[in-house]
Amino acid sequence: MTVEAQSSTADLEEAREKLIHSFAPLPDDLLDDANVVGTWSIHECLAHILAWDEWGEKARGAFERGEEAVTPDDEAINAAVNERRRHSSGADAQRRLRAGRLPIVSWLAAMSDAERSQRRYVLDRRRISANDFVDGFIEHDLEHACEIRAWRKTRRL
Repeated sequence: MTVEAQSSTADLEEAREKLIHSFAPLPDDLLDDANVVGTWSIHECLAHILAWDEWGEKARGAFERGEEAVTPDDEAINAAVNERRRHSSGADAQRRLRAGRLPIVSWLAAMSDAERSQRRYVLDRRRISANDFVDGFIEHDLEHACEIRAWRKTRRL
């Protein structure tokens, strides 16, 4: 059934848009304020998300080649990308976040419901489905969107 696939694709896109809307109205200078998401600024949080998007593309490539994907160490993935993206503008961050989501949306949209549900990929020695894989990205975007919105409420922004 295509309806479910489109719904999951919509969920993936909606989660990303909620993340973008959590910071989009803010002036660029506020994106570097510390202690928004834990000790991170919004820029640092977005760099973290973009790093996981990059890893997701590498993992997806491994899945398609029939190889196992391994989840990287959280600290290593954050350290490698934060400096490159820390000081981009809000508009640039929005563009990168939308572009970073396109490959996985296309991959998911090209699958039937049966293909998406089939546990045919290996991640950290566990069999997972495309749905399982994508759910993690949805939850990740929503988690950080909520944290940014909560910070904005405390600041009345």
